[in-house]
Amino acid sequence: MTPGLNISNVWMKVDKGLLNEIVDFWQSNKMLSPQVDPIERALNVVLTIRHENKIVGLTSTDLIRFQQLNNNVFYLFRMAVLPPYRVPGIESKAIVETREILEAFAAGQSTNKAIGMLTFVENPQLLAKRNEAVWPASKAVYIGTDKQGRHIRVCYFKGARI
Repeated sequence: MTPGLNISNVWMKVDKGLLNEIVDFWQSNKMLSPQVDPIERALNVVLTIRHENKIVGLTSTDLIRFQQLNNNVFYLFRMAVLPPYRVPGIESKAIVETREILEAFAAGQSTNKAIGMLTFVENPQLLAKRNEAVWPASKAVYIGTDKQGRHIRVCYFKGARI
């Protein structure tokens, strides 16, 4: 990993200062579509990736019910990393750390309990180069392609039942 990159768990710890910093990261890099509420999304950030104390990437999530997988509940995983910081292994490390945090959180939930993490891979370079059925580090399994051509991947939590 690039020297000076620091990954921090901010799940359920986003205060006003961090919220403003996250919103600024998204807005200054034009990462959110107009229909997305940046404040609501910022409250669901799991990890921040920093370089020299500046956010250069993050992961976020939402709970979704995914019809194609028996209508089960999953955390929808999103990740954004600025191009200069997309170093080998950063996506695997972020996926694994986010999965571990969300898996531990889900274990304590009694309603709308997620059974795993789901993601739609949009990055053209990842689509072209990361075509293993199961990504080795994160264990994210390819389960198909959606109408937009994005790969759909899922990581089930320990003990998940479908």
